[in-house]
Amino acid sequence: MQWAVPVVIVGAGPVGMILARELARVSQVLILEAGGVETEPENDALLTGECSGLPYPITETRARQFGGSSGLWAGYCAQFDAHDFAVRDWVPLSGWPFGIGAIEQYYDRVAELLNLDTPDFDARDIARRSGVALPFDNEVVIPTVWRFGTPTQRFGESLRSEFEASSNITTLTNACVADIRIDADHSGATELVIRTLSGREGRVSAELFILACGGIETPRLLLNADSQVCHGLGNSSGMVGRCFMEHPHRRITPLLIEDRDLLESWTGRTIYDGDKLFTFCIGLSRQAQESARVMNARAHIYRTPQMTKDETPRVGLFMEQSPNPKSRVRLSNSTDLLGMRRVRLDWHLNDLDWKTYERTASLIATEFERVGAGRMRAPIEQSVHGHEPVLYSNHHLGTTRMAKDRDSGVVDRDCRVHDLSNLYVIGGSIFPTVSWANPTFTLMALTFRLADHLKSEICLTSR
Repeated sequence: MQWAVPVVIVGAGPVGMILARELARVSQVLILEAGGVETEPENDALLTGECSGLPYPITETRARQFGGSSGLWAGYCAQFDAHDFAVRDWVPLSGWPFGIGAIEQYYDRVAELLNLDTPDFDARDIARRSGVALPFDNEVVIPTVWRFGTPTQRFGESLRSEFEASSNITTLTNACVADIRIDADHSGATELVIRTLSGREGRVSAELFILACGGIETPRLLLNADSQVCHGLGNSSGMVGRCFMEHPHRRITPLLIEDRDLLESWTGRTIYDGDKLFTFCIGLSRQAQESARVMNARAHIYRTPQMTKDETPRVGLFMEQSPNPKSRVRLSNSTDLLGMRRVRLDWHLNDLDWKTYERTASLIATEFERVGAGRMRAPIEQSVHGHEPVLYSNHHLGTTRMAKDRDSGVVDRDCRVHDLSNLYVIGGSIFPTVSWANPTFTLMALTFRLADHLKSEICLTSR
């Protein structure tokens, strides 16, 4: 099997699908999806790997199917703060190659795509329109919101008929990329080697290659592509797979809620303007983060699915993890049925991450006590390294990070791999830092931005 196309995209998740939809306006596009239309056990088995450091379920947090992880998504939408893009002198490797202004122009389109209607995330305005009390709002602690589209966007379901009818998009399912071949002078990609579990093999040549297969599979693919370049592609500085970041979640155990009536509307999802769903959370202001020299984070009030309505809710902290080269995705010595080395995930938190938990939790707990919403039964410091587990959020970020140069990252400001002229990466893996906010909203804005850039490139070369 041999294909020759102008543009090939690896991965039919939300990012790959929307990028294909946009590029199809100016070019023929081929999408390669390693899974099927639905999840299949034999495909999911290819995702298994090893873990060290903090426990992490590598397989359960991903979906190999048409539509990708949108089949698992809980629908949480939030925006990055403007200062998340800036260099923070207490955060090594912080700073994006551009500011928030580079993606804000796409927020209306993202909101429409995610069934949010408008990109409205003003917590104070939403509180007024919903009639919900806003007890936390000052120079130290500020309110923010998560919003939820109605219905939750399931890309594989909502766009399937459109993709089937498209004359410019071809999708190959159950087509796993096993290698990326490059030219003689190692300056550009020339073709992909694809394999199936049924034993077939083929090759796809293209002018533009785009990897959109997630924060674990993308570095895995680049590292496995070592038949021509030692240590894999895009890895001249050894950064592929490094700086794996999640949004760690940990309960603030010593903080007990005392005024349930005040905070009940903060527990679970609430409606404003008749049909718009949201839930409040609170975090430190930019100035407070700078003063405490911590990462961004948000506290939320919740009940677990196992808790009953009459049980007192808990307070948990949803944190930005700092870029840490020791927290990484690499390859194990075992191989899957297609001959690719499996992943080994080493997920670690560092001192700055633990400081973020301790200082943020302490300042938020002080605010709870100030307004009479809760009380502390013990100092935060006593619980920092206690038995309360660190939970994950199904976010795989930072492993092919965007940076101005190859010494500190894998792709440039336009998502092009530094080492190759026609290989691009899009996904949460390109985030240099990850804010407190769930990545989907920002990631879709980055996808529209890349689409505009590539459409200009395609139109320029076709003249």
